[in-house]
Amino acid sequence: MGDCAINRTGCVKLSHKPIKVGIAALALALAGLQAGMPAQAAEVRPRDAAGPKLLPPRGPETEVIRLRPGQLPYVSLTGDILYRLMASEIAAQRGLFGTAATTLVNLSRETGDPRIAHRALEFQLAGGNLPGALEAARTWANLAPYDTEATSTELALAAANGQTQGLSQALRKRIDDASDKTVAIAQTMGILGRLSDRRMALRILDDALSEKVRKLPAAHMALADVAHAAGDEVRAANEARAALAADPKSEPAAQRVLEYGTKADPARAEADARAFIQRNPGARKLRLLLAGQLADRGQYDAALTELQAMSRRSPEDFDLLFMQAQLSYRAGHLDQARTLLQQYLEVQDQRQQAAVPGATDAGAAATDAHVLLSRIAEDQGRYDDAVNELSGIDDPTMRYAAHMRQAALRAKQGRIDDALAMVDAADPQDDEERLQGVLAKAQILRDADRTDQAIAVLQAADKEMPDTVEVKYELAMLNERRGRVDELERLLREVIELDPEHAHAYNALGYTLADRNQRLPEAQALIEKALALSPDDPFILDSMGWLRFRQGKSDDAVKYLSRAYAARPEADIAAHLAEVLWTQGKQDRATDLLRAAYRKDAKNTTVLDTLKRLGVQP
Repeated sequence: MGDCAINRTGCVKLSHKPIKVGIAALALALAGLQAGMPAQAAEVRPRDAAGPKLLPPRGPETEVIRLRPGQLPYVSLTGDILYRLMASEIAAQRGLFGTAATTLVNLSRETGDPRIAHRALEFQLAGGNLPGALEAARTWANLAPYDTEATSTELALAAANGQTQGLSQALRKRIDDASDKTVAIAQTMGILGRLSDRRMALRILDDALSEKVRKLPAAHMALADVAHAAGDEVRAANEARAALAADPKSEPAAQRVLEYGTKADPARAEADARAFIQRNPGARKLRLLLAGQLADRGQYDAALTELQAMSRRSPEDFDLLFMQAQLSYRAGHLDQARTLLQQYLEVQDQRQQAAVPGATDAGAAATDAHVLLSRIAEDQGRYDDAVNELSGIDDPTMRYAAHMRQAALRAKQGRIDDALAMVDAADPQDDEERLQGVLAKAQILRDADRTDQAIAVLQAADKEMPDTVEVKYELAMLNERRGRVDELERLLREVIELDPEHAHAYNALGYTLADRNQRLPEAQALIEKALALSPDDPFILDSMGWLRFRQGKSDDAVKYLSRAYAARPEADIAAHLAEVLWTQGKQDRATDLLRAAYRKDAKNTTVLDTLKRLGVQP
């Protein structure tokens, strides 16, 4: 059984090393056994597709040995034991994990050796058999009751199998008996993480924490995390505050107060975070979290103020320069963002020169800066500068993508043939890059209104790269442009078959039906499926709003479309919202939306059609 040592009684003490027997070792062992047990050895047939027969030989072997918990057994290394071990390993090599595991579970019970049960567990997990894995884990834990890994695994697998009865009591005993309660609570969180029902997990954790234990900061933080996962934001915020009260210097607790409290009481959560920062100005993670939340609410100047204060305190923290540049860009302060990025690049260049090549992440950091500088130049209409910035990317994993972006920029300048030549000249290194090239070329042709050429490119790719979701999806969208709804539907259904969780495929098909006022119940089912997969996607919300409008439910339509427009003020969404508002008699609001959409995208066909249909001058 792996490495063994002969003791003075002539028995074999099983070693502490895991049981890992290779095929070559098994073959040698089998050869040595054939003289002593020919009938049994003959049953292990490597070329037998049915696998080895795991029947033990007849006749007396060794008596069952009873041990105190935690001891390793002393047993005679009989032919039966060695045979069953080797046969199990061969069975597992052939993919017969269940057969192998069953034999080892039985053998572990007979010998009292927990490591054999652990090996059985490995086989059941390899075969994806959770109930079988639970049985093996229980055997392991019974044979090694003081092994925390064994008991943790048993509890985790019980949770994964939905067996929660008695789980809270078992966890409570485990936590109460542990010398380090914080570690025990962390292990409990790992076990509860296996449960799909988060509310049940919260109830179990509540029951598992004794009154004495639940006063610990770690207990409050665990309750906060599980309550947050269960959707109980008020409970999560209260537990986070209790954790902070128990340990006033805990930055992780303060982070939870801000993150969980924001959904329950944003003003109080921010005030609590600022109070902690006042007491602990070096709380970097909390300050970054606060800056991120401010930025997400559109309070860019306040977010920048936080980052600038951090930079003054930690001038060597150069990552803050890049973060400030990102925020400045989002706030529309393009020149300020550009200056910060140039400073950041100077720092990264100095780092690269001072270090051994490849010893820092300066190259990757510089790549991010060049990408953002290119975007700034593009937004300012400096397309040549945008192309040049991308030429500064040295990262070989990003080089092809940079070439494709350069081609897209040339296309924006109207230099379509130059752009296509750049795509053709690039040298893709793998299938992923080849796909990037196909999609880039199709997009350039599509945006240049050369739809038939774009379709031809994608049709060729669909033959060369069959079952490629991205190609089929883009091809479907181009067929929609040509009014080939049957072809669009065929392709989108192929996408859904290949990727049943492709939310945008469901959405595109549902929207197409709704826009044509066709098969509205089916359109609703498709869009609802898309929304279930991606509940906050603005384009899917737009589709649901447009469907509701087609169904005559204008109030519902406005709710969905307003959410979509708030998340992403795109011209198409604005046009849909404007049309619904117009039918509700809110012509002034509708007109304002349409004109704003026209200013943003004067070539948008949805906007132009809506302006014409409603008789509104842009």
